[in-house]
Amino acid sequence: MELVLNLDALDRNLRRMADRCAAAGVRLRPHTKTHRSPWVAQRQIALGAAGVAAATLDDTEWLVKSGVNDVLLTSPFALAAVERYVELAELAKLSVVVDGPALLLALADAARARGLVLPVLVDVDVGQHRTGVEPHAAVDLAELAGDLTGVRFAGLQGYEGHCMLAPGSDAERAQCTAAAYERLEAAKAALADRGFPVDWVTGAGTGTHELAIRAGVFTELQPGSYCVMDTSYQAAIGDGFEAALYVVATVVSKRKEGVTVDAGWKAISVDAGPPAVHGAPRATYQFAGDEHGLVTGVQARVGDTIALVPGHCDTTIHLHRQYTLVRDDGRTCGTLPIRSTG
Repeated sequence: MELVLNLDALDRNLRRMADRCAAAGVRLRPHTKTHRSPWVAQRQIALGAAGVAAATLDDTEWLVKSGVNDVLLTSPFALAAVERYVELAELAKLSVVVDGPALLLALADAARARGLVLPVLVDVDVGQHRTGVEPHAAVDLAELAGDLTGVRFAGLQGYEGHCMLAPGSDAERAQCTAAAYERLEAAKAALADRGFPVDWVTGAGTGTHELAIRAGVFTELQPGSYCVMDTSYQAAIGDGFEAALYVVATVVSKRKEGVTVDAGWKAISVDAGPPAVHGAPRATYQFAGDEHGLVTGVQARVGDTIALVPGHCDTTIHLHRQYTLVRDDGRTCGTLPIRSTG
């Protein structure tokens, strides 16, 4: 069993998103929590991305020390790690979101001691209820940043994660995002009324990027999964991007009801359901334990391989240590390490 990345499909996906953002006049800042590879991050930047996004301080450090020079940390982090973040800010162009005064004050103190001025964005809760402030409260944090040395108010973040795979029709997804963007617009208007220009508004993702472009509130988009795709996003947004990622499993046993392959819970994440069998729309995969799965609806012998498209690419990639790289014609061209959290 191995995790296979089709470099040609990857490149087509990267170019397609870069072209869409360029045509719309918005910056692209891809989220790296999907691919977990500095090589892919550098490829995204080479194709026009303004920089990349990271979900955690660990990921930020990994990117900076791998040579990526522009990273937005999209989640607040523990106060105990502030000094570590500021150390990284001496090595690269970093920015960070905050949703409360405690982190903002700690960042200002640590940055001031090093003679730095850190750009901070206020995180607005646009409906996901995970992090962020109410729209009207964005003014309080911007004013506090203006009173401090060591930090400066740089803009807003609004991530409508609850809309990415909103169930139902495209119209329901549009309704979800419209409510989210209304909250972001309200924060922007409140800041403008208090004399704070908002030149940087970042957010959105693979499932909402087209709606975000049409809304016109964002200056920058943060899609992640588009680079390799998965069955969840393909079902949600159609065929604009192609599957570039497969778990290639080997048939290890022939069963009356199908075949058993050597890829189970440890190889494929379960949070978005079972994977699809590539090239066999009527075939099904069923988890059969830590190391195995049962595939029905295919003609296969022991030793054959079956390519599986994950339901959720981010959490499946997290289970692996490397990609096996291939081209459209099936040629293998080495491996690429995946950042481990171990």
